[in-house]
Amino acid sequence: MVEDDGDPHRARTARRVLEQLFRWWPAPRDVDADALGLEGADRDSALLAAMETLCDAGLVMYEAVVVRAGVPCFRDAVITPSGCAALRAMQRDSS
Repeated sequence: MVEDDGDPHRARTARRVLEQLFRWWPAPRDVDADALGLEGADRDSALLAAMETLCDAGLVMYEAVVVRAGVPCFRDAVITPSGCAALRAMQRDSS
């Protein structure tokens, strides 16, 4: 499972990222808080933290991150095979 530093919001955000990228696979997509339907005042920082954790774990890849007016957008993001396996494990564990 993805390490979330004990922050349940980051864990939810990370799972939302994996689920959405799995739905979009194999096409790379630009990912931002709006594309994921994230809400709340800290949605952009939660997305940044989640994407960093997921990328460091090898569960997602992206071409670049562009930040405009404090809003991050991850260009051409895709879920990796390891990300698919991690998502399946999360879904199994929550059943």
